[in-house]
Amino acid sequence: MSFKDATPNKDVKSTVWIDDINLKTYGTASGLLGTDQFGRDIFSQLVYGSRVSLFVGLLSAVLSVVIGLAIGLLAGYIGGLSDEILMRSTDALLVLPGLPLLLVLIAVLGSSIFNLILLIGVLGWMGFARVVRSQVLSLKERPFIESAKAVGAGKFYIILHHILPNVVSLVYITLASAVPGAILSEAALSWLGLYDPSVMSWGRMLHDVQQQPRGFEMLWWMLPPGLCIAAVSVSFILLGYALDEILNPRLRVRR
Repeated sequence: MSFKDATPNKDVKSTVWIDDINLKTYGTASGLLGTDQFGRDIFSQLVYGSRVSLFVGLLSAVLSVVIGLAIGLLAGYIGGLSDEILMRSTDALLVLPGLPLLLVLIAVLGSSIFNLILLIGVLGWMGFARVVRSQVLSLKERPFIESAKAVGAGKFYIILHHILPNVVSLVYITLASAVPGAILSEAALSWLGLYDPSVMSWGRMLHDVQQQPRGFEMLWWMLPPGLCIAAVSVSFILLGYALDEILNPRLRVRR
């Protein structure tokens, strides 16, 4: 910065040349939702983080539903020793604490986005498998299953063409209900610092807030990701209730 004075006998005038300006603003002074302590736009993080959180939630839910469906169908229809082995394995996994187990496995395998999807999906199928198994045990005693056996249909043909169509409504309902749990699991892991450093998610935004001194007083930074997680979770839960009322004839309301 340099100054150049005018004629000294008159009012002083100065000409200022500024070579470089590096202003750092944060809070609500700039951007639609303001910026964080590092000058990053919060709205941009929120939009980009929605992709990651929904991506993790949807794929993890699909993976857990597929695994639970396969194990429930096999255990329920084949029965015998296969049923015993599959259900005892399911019971063993059910009693394990979910979040501490996730923390240990993420620490061992790494916190990449695909490891998160894999682990959340693999550790979330047990309850659905038991529901499918109980439904299959009821279905396989029906007359149309006995008729299919009488004409020589094989086990896997009966499972795919007769039993699966009768439990597919459970798939839709469970899929909608499993997404909030997966999103919350990803957010919890990211909040604890176990996130993929190459991507931004709602959980990582909350982690960045808590790393700041008195961060939880920065409401413009803390509330948007928290409200988005809550809103998306409630939306999928309500979607699951709606699908249950539509697809479950016992709950269907005739108007």
